[in-house]
Amino acid sequence: MSQFFQMLTYYVTHPEAIAYGVGTAIFYPILVIEMIALAYAVFETGRFTVESIKRLMRRRRIDVDAVARAAVGTATAKDPTVVMTFLKANEGSPVARRARQTLGDGSDLSRTRILKAIADAELEASRALEMTRLLIRMGPILGLMTTLIPISPALVALARGDVNVLADKLVVAFSTTVVGLLIGALGYLVTTVRDRYYQQDVVDIEYVFDRMGA
Repeated sequence: MSQFFQMLTYYVTHPEAIAYGVGTAIFYPILVIEMIALAYAVFETGRFTVESIKRLMRRRRIDVDAVARAAVGTATAKDPTVVMTFLKANEGSPVARRARQTLGDGSDLSRTRILKAIADAELEASRALEMTRLLIRMGPILGLMTTLIPISPALVALARGDVNVLADKLVVAFSTTVVGLLIGALGYLVTTVRDRYYQQDVVDIEYVFDRMGA
């Protein structure tokens, strides 16, 4: 019991020891999270590349203006063929896919239902970008944390004259910084371009839906 109180007294009088212990304890969990984030960023970059190629090919085949002209008056006529074919052709986009799911078989083309489909499409665009937006913030944060934590033992090694330990800790610190910045950069690239893609999808869908009731 006395040993416990001695330890408690030590940590109360030396709160920096608590901070050092916590920092040391969380280093490897944070490093693992950073590596998982890197793998996810690389995966999303690859998926984004495939998505961009498919989108380029799809937009060459689909004339939105022609679809809009064909959709004129279809809401009044209760004919969902044109708009549902348009949404199905764009199902590579999560925005168009969500709008189509909201409309179902297209039997209900009322204004309320159409507005709900547009709202759902906008929410889906936001949701689809959440994870890569998170990478933009979390990448540098994880990189900074895994940089600062090894600096403490590196300084201790420097004070002791242990050059090998100092070099090892600094290599880890600066390497994890680069990884964190890479995660943030990939997240920023994917998010920025995808945001433009999905905004364009929402605009196209709104345009076609507006023409339906013309």
